[in-house]
Amino acid sequence: CINTALTTITYSTTGATGATITGLPAGVTGSWASNVVTISGTPTASGTYTYTITLTGGCGTITATGTITVTPDNTITLSSAAGTNAQTKCINTGITNITYSTTGATGATVTGLPAGVSGSWSSNTVTISGTPTVSGAFTYTVALSGGCGTVSATGTITVTPDNTITLSSAAGTNAQTKCINTAITTITYSTTGATGATVTGLPAGVSGSWASNTVTISGTPTVSGAFTYTVALNGGCGNISTTGTITVTPDNTITLSSAAGTNAQTKCINTGITNIT
Repeated sequence: CINTALTTITYSTTGATGATITGLPAGVTGSWASNVVTISGTPTASGTYTYTITLTGGCGTITATGTITVTPDNTITLSSAAGTNAQTKCINTGITNITYSTTGATGATVTGLPAGVSGSWSSNTVTISGTPTVSGAFTYTVALSGGCGTVSATGTITVTPDNTITLSSAAGTNAQTKCINTAITTITYSTTGATGATVTGLPAGVSGSWASNTVTISGTPTVSGAFTYTVALNGGCGNISTTGTITVTPDNTITLSSAAGTNAQTKCINTGITNIT
């Protein structure tokens, strides 16, 4: 491998008074002393090198050749779209596939992924895919195996949890009964993750709003009836909503049901009145 010392190569010579060695990779040198040629060093360039040893002095034109093949370090390069190696997804939503092209390696391991997401290597390509089932910020590492060098790449997958909504006013305020034209007890919900909320199904005179992670429902109902309201969160993750009821009771009524005028009658003493109902 490049930047890895080669095993020393030696040749014994007779008759020569020296030798020249050519064709060696950068970082590797050859020398002659005491009838021995020695080739050693650490190659700093990759490629296939055929070296030649030519003896000097003595008799004859004598040479020997050999090869040193220097393998470059493995490489890993993001091959999916820019930014896919640093993505944010909602929980239980498939990630955008992340791929890396590799050279030199015979395999790869991927660690640090969220549950539900996995990585594999095949045909010089690492593929990371799946649907995360837990939330959090995950830094993954792709480490190549085989070939040369200690080569790896990292990325992040941030998994956002689903929004939440929780009643924060007193228990039972989300199922209250009020007289018409009487203010309701204010209803509040705490939210996480959302960037807003819509409230539907309220009686006239009552309204709902969202601010600073709180839904507030308040007002004075001007119509009677049983109203089921829905609070639906906007933004963030998940299709999150909750419901409650506001029952508005109409004012009492009283109506004369006996004959007209029975509520204004004149009778002699000791004489029964006409019943008034």
